[in-house]
Amino acid sequence: IFMYGLLLASKVWQDWSSWNIEFASVYPSYSLEAINKLELQFLKMVKWDLYISSSLYAKYYFALRSLLEKQDFRRKYVRMVGGVDSVSASEALKVSKRSELLKEKSLAYLSLSV
Repeated sequence: IFMYGLLLASKVWQDWSSWNIEFASVYPSYSLEAINKLELQFLKMVKWDLYISSSLYAKYYFALRSLLEKQDFRRKYVRMVGGVDSVSASEALKVSKRSELLKEKSLAYLSLSV
């Protein structure tokens, strides 16, 4: 539930969010069909109400981000969820590069609109 909440929050709040197919490539234990079905089920459970205030989104965004800054958190988390064995380094790097590129595009777009 948490995972799909984050995935949908990303889709709502980010102009260029991750796609379900990317998620499936990073976590091959989840098929694209399963991800799509679970996403739809999640949406039905929340009655398609995805509104969240910007202040609440920012609150949790920075709280989660601060966890990553704690020493060794990322390595422990990846080991805990089995990411090391289930995700190839090249696939993870591909998604990371795409995220960086999209972040740069977003910032460039925002700087033009100011």
